[in-house]
Amino acid sequence: MLKLNKTILLSTLLLSSLSSLSSYTVHADAVRVTSQTLSEIAIFPESSVPATALSLNNAKLSAEVQATVKVFPVLVGDIVKRNEVLIQLDDRNYKLNLLKAEVALKGIESRLSLAKYQLEQANTLSKEKAISNEHLEQRKAEVNTVKAEHSAQKVAIAMAKKDLGKCTITAPFDAIIVERIAQVGELASIGSPLLRIIDATRIEVSAKIQSQDIASMQQAKNFQFVTQDGSYDVQLRKITPAFDPIQRNREARFLFSKERALSGSNGTLQWKQSQPYIPANMLTRRGGQLGIFVINGENLAEFIAIKKAQEGRPAASELPGSIRIIVNGRFAIQDGMTVSID
Repeated sequence: MLKLNKTILLSTLLLSSLSSLSSYTVHADAVRVTSQTLSEIAIFPESSVPATALSLNNAKLSAEVQATVKVFPVLVGDIVKRNEVLIQLDDRNYKLNLLKAEVALKGIESRLSLAKYQLEQANTLSKEKAISNEHLEQRKAEVNTVKAEHSAQKVAIAMAKKDLGKCTITAPFDAIIVERIAQVGELASIGSPLLRIIDATRIEVSAKIQSQDIASMQQAKNFQFVTQDGSYDVQLRKITPAFDPIQRNREARFLFSKERALSGSNGTLQWKQSQPYIPANMLTRRGGQLGIFVINGENLAEFIAIKKAQEGRPAASELPGSIRIIVNGRFAIQDGMTVSID
């Protein structure tokens, strides 16, 4: 019986030794690695495309009446306010036309007063059967005719005033004078351009966007328009819902957040990706796929393939920022291997 107990004890000790040896062997075979979280190694690539600051209004102001250019008080480069006088045409003929129309109106008003008086008399005589109905109707027709002339003459006066007002050309918005086309003393015909102005305040940034950049642009939050004069914060207003049939791109328009660049400025539109990217040097190829090794809760290496990853380029990731990625030692491991974390 004593001999049996010794045998059992020896067997137990042997099994315990083997178990310890096995654990030691597994630990010894574990690959030593270091790791970092995705948040620690993630990068946010910057994209850029050529862009231009454009004024929303680039207008040529033309003459609406025929007259001689009398005063041209603005010069190229001047900044003018809305309703400020830009050109004064000779308005003497139009003042005379207005005066003529007003005098004609007074004559019509006198005729209308007389016609109304004659109608009142005719009504009185008609009640006394002193005139015929035909004569009464004739008086009524005369009043209506003169009333129509009176209304027409008021329209003529309004038109004369409008033509007179067209002799003074004012700025339709806060503007910059960029070109003087007419000169003092020239006869301006209806429709002939006199000067060109651009809107000084309503300026947007225009950029041509390729299809592959649209998604990242729509997700980005911070944009900058960079020129030789400086950088300007801008906000995405709209990506046009149509492709340019020739260049096969789409136009994106941006509003200035604070300070504005000069109209016509050329530069680049820059933005950072909002989605985290895994650096290209962190990618490892296994089984014909590019991906990363991460550490699961059991100190095992797990290979995760990254969709659409390309050799030598950062890869977009949708993994949580807290996931631990094996940085050093990843080339010596395979999926499912035990690792020792330094």
